[in-house]
Amino acid sequence: MTTTGRALLSVLFCAGLLASGCASADTAAPGPESPSTVSSATPAAGGDAMTPLIGSVPFAPVPFEGSDGLTHLVYELSVTNFTSEPLTVKNVAVLDAATDKQVGELDEAALVIRAYPAGSRQAGNVFQPGQAGTIFIHLPFAAGDDVPDELTHRVHVDSGVLPPGDDGTIKRMGTVTVDRRTLPVVSAPLAGERYIAADGCCDAARHTRAILPVNGQTYVSQRYAIDYEQADEQNRIFTGDPKDPASYEIFGKEVYAVADGTVVGTRNDLAEQTPGTYPSGIPIDEADGNFVVLDIGDGFYVNYAHMQPGSVRPELGDKVSRGDVIGLVGNTGNSVAPHLHIHVMDGPSPLAAQGLPYLYDRFTVTGQVASTADFDASEGTGVPLALVPDATRTEHADQMVLDQNLVTFAP
Repeated sequence: MTTTGRALLSVLFCAGLLASGCASADTAAPGPESPSTVSSATPAAGGDAMTPLIGSVPFAPVPFEGSDGLTHLVYELSVTNFTSEPLTVKNVAVLDAATDKQVGELDEAALVIRAYPAGSRQAGNVFQPGQAGTIFIHLPFAAGDDVPDELTHRVHVDSGVLPPGDDGTIKRMGTVTVDRRTLPVVSAPLAGERYIAADGCCDAARHTRAILPVNGQTYVSQRYAIDYEQADEQNRIFTGDPKDPASYEIFGKEVYAVADGTVVGTRNDLAEQTPGTYPSGIPIDEADGNFVVLDIGDGFYVNYAHMQPGSVRPELGDKVSRGDVIGLVGNTGNSVAPHLHIHVMDGPSPLAAQGLPYLYDRFTVTGQVASTADFDASEGTGVPLALVPDATRTEHADQMVLDQNLVTFAP
């Protein structure tokens, strides 16, 4: 290691140990090669400065238009507390990297529910010494042209190891170029009325924040996933015995290929689960139940999950056409109630891939479920869905269905 390298490590570790008595240059007896200690608040000659928190964006955000008419960016900022003391992330400002204009912000109230320390299932903005974590970011824009080509982040932190005069501001972190790839425009995976887009984009935690460590790295394959359920004319998800899959309105509905493609993954032999509780101890290769993965070209793959046993029609390697029936909605795998789980990703593995946005060629929004909690209550107890009052029926084309939309898909 060079003398410069040793000097940088000395600064870094002293910054991390300041609160526990790391010797300063004024009090330590220098050895033969002892470097002078530089405060982390003092930039080096080239403008560099030590930072107690480091971060990056592991997967570039991809803009898309949602059913609300806004253009959305959904992505993750991965961070690590590089000190020996707890560190609180107080504020994250998202900037246009070219101009430093602020285009979004997560204040502390938002960070408390959008930051997740590694190893914890609970959100929180305090990171323990050496602890990594993820901050989940969602930015809506009025129009696609408003999205900068490159983003960066100004992060404010608080920690007991900050040197005197350091206000905890990290001026730039996680600079990333926005991915403006052309998105697939797909047809509907179902046909009929009153389908609920549960746990959809962009702020529902169960999919959008489902970060998984697989094969030595992290993925969010379900970043844009939707769990489709269906309500009857009285807005009930099920009637009758809640333990019987057939009691659910969506059970047995036909599932359609959303585009021409090739089947690159499938399973058809798993039994139905009993609704009401998630199965325990389910192995990772059974999580999707009976499924189909369809390669639709240009690096996009569609995953359909939880279909009925014996209902999956295509086999591995088969070619399918848009609109072909590929199976029936069931309750197999890691499922608490009959539904169709669908997401688009950049590889053939339902888990070891990054989720990508996709657009539906046409759909009708007929209402909006009031909240995820209201959806959960209806799914769990059979009470009618609580809907946003006076929702306007609207026709949509080339947009993504968003969380808790109540939609109709024409046959």
